[in-house]
Amino acid sequence: MLRKIYFPVLLLLGTLAATAKTDSSGHSFKGHSAYQRYTTIATISAGIADGYRNDYTMPAGFRKQNTSGAMPFYGKLEYGLYNHISIAAIFAYDAFQYNFQQEYMGYKGVFTRYRTNRVRIVSGGVAAYYHLDKYIRISRLYPFVGVGLSLNNIRYSAMPQGDSTVTEIEHTVTPYLKVGARYYISDKFSIFGDVGYDKQSIASLGFSCRFFSRRK
Repeated sequence: MLRKIYFPVLLLLGTLAATAKTDSSGHSFKGHSAYQRYTTIATISAGIADGYRNDYTMPAGFRKQNTSGAMPFYGKLEYGLYNHISIAAIFAYDAFQYNFQQEYMGYKGVFTRYRTNRVRIVSGGVAAYYHLDKYIRISRLYPFVGVGLSLNNIRYSAMPQGDSTVTEIEHTVTPYLKVGARYYISDKFSIFGDVGYDKQSIASLGFSCRFFSRRK
């Protein structure tokens, strides 16, 4: 499963690196401003250390087993309000399954039943970013901090409840607190990474594409 995810990402990153050598957008790195006003940046990334699949408890009579599934997937669309401030619509999708066992009393004693809970999380929210390139001056590296809120739709196919399981849907709101950076391999394309809290991952890695506006 992970190989299927990583191979297309690595292939695309290689393509971006090759494209960077022949980038003829007509824009260049001027001063130390990653953002120009009215500029849009699209980002995709994969999450690392999923809080949803690691931080859960089981009620009495149930025991944890192994957990499997792909990494969380992120999408983000940013708009530059000023040279150092942007706002963004953020999206995330996470799907995995954790296995557990249920012990119950039958006519002939204690029995064990093995179950699987399929979890799907779809998230969307907004965030504001402040870019620190005027304070941290490293060529082509543009750090940032971001804050926001994310609304989550969470579906459990077999949530343990009492001595059985039920299908359950939750709606939650989580804070979005991130610190990260982009490293530009060309004026349009950059490698992206961040760390922080949004419940779905501690860190994420991916790439971004910048679209310049002709608006002055």
